[in-house]
Amino acid sequence: MRWGPASYLFASGAAASLGDGIRYAAMPLLAVHVTRDPVSVAAVAAALSAAHLLFGFHVGAAVDRFDRVRLLRRTQLFRAVLIVALLAAVALDRATLPLLLAAAFLLGAAELAAETAVQSLTPVVVQDAGLERLNAGLTASQSIGEDFAGPAAGGVLFAWHPVAPFAAIAAAIGGSWALLTRLRVPGRVPAGPAPAAPVRTSLTAEAREGLRYLMREPTLRLQAVWAAAMNLGVAAANATLVLYVVDELHLGGSTYGLLLTGAGVGGLAGAAAVSWTVRALGRVPTMIAASLVAGVVTAGIAATGSVWLIVAFQFLAGFSGVSFSIVGRSLRQSITPDALMGRVTSIYRLIGFGSLPLGAIGGGAVAHGLGLGTPFLLAGAVMVGSTLTLGLMTRRAHVALAAREPAAR
Repeated sequence: MRWGPASYLFASGAAASLGDGIRYAAMPLLAVHVTRDPVSVAAVAAALSAAHLLFGFHVGAAVDRFDRVRLLRRTQLFRAVLIVALLAAVALDRATLPLLLAAAFLLGAAELAAETAVQSLTPVVVQDAGLERLNAGLTASQSIGEDFAGPAAGGVLFAWHPVAPFAAIAAAIGGSWALLTRLRVPGRVPAGPAPAAPVRTSLTAEAREGLRYLMREPTLRLQAVWAAAMNLGVAAANATLVLYVVDELHLGGSTYGLLLTGAGVGGLAGAAAVSWTVRALGRVPTMIAASLVAGVVTAGIAATGSVWLIVAFQFLAGFSGVSFSIVGRSLRQSITPDALMGRVTSIYRLIGFGSLPLGAIGGGAVAHGLGLGTPFLLAGAVMVGSTLTLGLMTRRAHVALAAREPAAR
């Protein structure tokens, strides 16, 4: 069977997602191996997502400007080399908190660039006819790798030997890079509108175009802030989940991986059911229902010591989280003009994901001062509260937008 560009992009993304999933379990476990301080453990989680806050404004314009395939290849190669360096430090017992923080930040920055490049390349390799199919495949493989198989493998491998998960990550990311060396796109990758003169506008000026559009459109603006509030709660709960499992419930690293796997299975179920829920409820109502469920089950984690009940809560959190994400992406794409898609996407991700490090640090501080169960209660309250305010406001704005569009036509 001959592989086309879409097959190579899909396979590369699947390999990278598996590596990322292993890392999601291995990095927190390595942090706990180095220190038991909740704030320090949470700082590693924050460093992984800090790139969204620092580089999110410009990354969309950069990906639009440069050769996306070449950028993606170099990014994956950089990630593989960085993981090998971290593996060597662990093997030599030289892994320190500053090293973990630096590695986490660089890995997060590279992951941000890679994800943005993949989203920008998707319509290039399949055009319009196969766009939905490829997006569905990428989402499913991401869920399997990052939420299901990867975390489970990461927990088991770390319990066997701390070096093992990082060797697996290096192999997965290296495989992703190797597949990308075979990727050829039809023609030159579009880099946005060509200037009339050789002088280019700055990345900042180009990024501002996306920001202006997002801020002028109420549905996008409210949706972005709502996503930020939801991610704030998710990050606050997840940052010290490993400590809650190890120190509060007195369970091992493999059990922590099992809990993350529960979320992964729920995510797959959510992806499979999302078309039905949208047909039954509509886009924004589906997002409202999903975020309410996510808030309730997040708070519920603090109310039980049963591992299997927490696994069930994680399943529901994964189901609702993936539903919220997929429908939110579809809603954003249905509103945004194609010419601004990359920049609006990066600005939206900056707002939505920029709250992740703040939530992680806040969750660590709350756990340190008020106990390991408290972040789950506060995170659930934030998620439910934001849904009952920003979620309902987003629905009203979207209804108003839908009413304006027929009149404009």
